[in-house]
Amino acid sequence: MNKKYLAEDIAKRISIKKYEAYNFIDLFIEVALENLGKGRKLVLSKFGTLIIKKKNKKRVINPINRQPMIIPPTKIVKFIPSENLKKKFEGNG
Repeated sequence: MNKKYLAEDIAKRISIKKYEAYNFIDLFIEVALENLGKGRKLVLSKFGTLIIKKKNKKRVINPINRQPMIIPPTKIVKFIPSENLKKKFEGNG
């Protein structure tokens, strides 16, 4: 599902115009990114949690020239599914 279909589905379910659903989705993403950027986690009950996780620097071997190199520390977004979401898809793999 992409943003277009999500907006159409939301608009239909709560009887609003599609552009209002698009605006809501855009605002939700904007607020979520702002808060994740401030180090806050985003908890969506019955769905899951988004957190920013710090990854330490890492030593690796360049596969082309076999020289050691260091990958600098970075931050990633990690999704942790809720128990509800896990149960929903349990055994359907």
